Amino acid sequence: MRLILIVAGLAAAAPARAAILRETAGLVMVRRAGVDAWRPARRAPLRLASGDSVRTGFNARVVVSLDGGAVLEAAGNTQFALEESRTGTAADLVFGSLRLRARDLGARMLTVRAPTATARVRSLAADWSAAVSGGGNALFEVRAGLLGVEGAAGGAMLLRAGERVEADLAGLHEPSLVPTPERALREDFAARMRAELSEDLERGAVQELAGAELRRQEHELGRVLTDASGDRVRAEEFVVRAAPDRFEFVALNQRRGAGLSWYSWTGTFDAALPADLAPVFQALPGSVGAPAPWTLTSFTATRSNGVDVLTQSAAGGHQVDLNANADPADDVAALFDPAAGAFVSTVGRPVYRSLFDRGGLYADGVLKRGWTGTNLQAMSDAIPASASDPLTGAALAAALPSYTSNATAPDGSAARVTALESYSDGTALTSDERAVAPGGGVTTRDAFGPATSGTAYQAALLRQGFELTTAATEFGGRTVDVLVSPRVLIETGTLP
Repeated sequence: MRLILIVAGLAAAAPARAAILRETAGLVMVRRAGVDAWRPARRAPLRLASGDSVRTGFNARVVVSLDGGAVLEAAGNTQFALEESRTGTAADLVFGSLRLRARDLGARMLTVRAPTATARVRSLAADWSAAVSGGGNALFEVRAGLLGVEGAAGGAMLLRAGERVEADLAGLHEPSLVPTPERALREDFAARMRAELSEDLERGAVQELAGAELRRQEHELGRVLTDASGDRVRAEEFVVRAAPDRFEFVALNQRRGAGLSWYSWTGTFDAALPADLAPVFQALPGSVGAPAPWTLTSFTATRSNGVDVLTQSAAGGHQVDLNANADPADDVAALFDPAAGAFVSTVGRPVYRSLFDRGGLYADGVLKRGWTGTNLQAMSDAIPASASDPLTGAALAAALPSYTSNATAPDGSAARVTALESYSDGTALTSDERAVAPGGGVTTRDAFGPATSGTAYQAALLRQGFELTTAATEFGGRTVDVLVSPRVLIETGTLP
């Protein structure tokens, strides 16, 4: 009996086993318990003691192995502290997001403490995430297992796989279902875009209180525009270098009472791009004389209002001399030169442009139309998609419906074109394109002279604002409205 007591006493006195910082990517900093200074985690593995804190930089990542076989993964812009004990591990999440996974916790407890709530695993195996945003608001999502959540303001609930709950200073919200991966991507993108805009929007609110003079200056600086309907729109455009061979153009619109909408175009190339993207943009519509040093192999263009999304994607890109192939209908007579800000003649000269072997158009994830091919030398040789998704190859539940398209000018005196695609299954897709005058409203047709299409029309359009309104049967009566630079649409081929 004495031996048993001695062994039990030694076990009770044994210190908790340390966590191991196993993987790092990007800037990862560690602050030891009782120390004020942060130090870079220069190499892994690295032992973490109870009370140590970890912080990740932008786009960084860290993986920590915890006692009991659990794994903690932190995304970029995250700070947390670990507290190890004989009974389990607790992570104090200050800001950012964590994902925790465990196969067999046994009797050990796995806890995340956020400013407004605390979550504890209630099953042997678990896969769940926690995120803390501004004001200490917390979001918990469960992929597998059971999770108990207690609000700092009171209340508790048990979350099962596929459920999530938000917590703030007022307490726990009603639990809801975790969104599908497609919806999660849209929500994540919207959150990132709101973060980009938040600081500028706060400045805009202050400026609005300053009176008409500051509002006039905002218009002159182009931060606040007036759309075709006369509504004020805070508009931002920027380029994100997502990887050495990829960049993303984003146009964001914030309308009072209507939330955030955006247009984005992401292109992936076969080689690393130069630091200055000007020659890349210049070559996107076509490279004259010789192929461009880099080939656009895939792209995704997206329009969204935060709920609905219209996506056009293509892959299998390769450069083709359109003026030397067998299809005279795709010959390029002129190209936009960004350096000169004008169109230049390319008649009789080689013009290389990326053609894509696979592509599709999706409304809220539903494939509307697409094409396939092998080393296409002309888009007229492409085979319309029918029984399978052209990008994933997945079989469709039903053959794609046939469709017809037409474009009209509903108001002959306005610079406005409405394109309608009507599908044999009764659905429809409408795109309304309008040139916007500097003070708002639709530009009159007189500003374009006799041109109604082609390079002359596009050249005149470069001097205007441009608004896209998209509607689809799948959108349930909602529309996507985006003010965007016509120059970018021309360069990326959205406006051929």
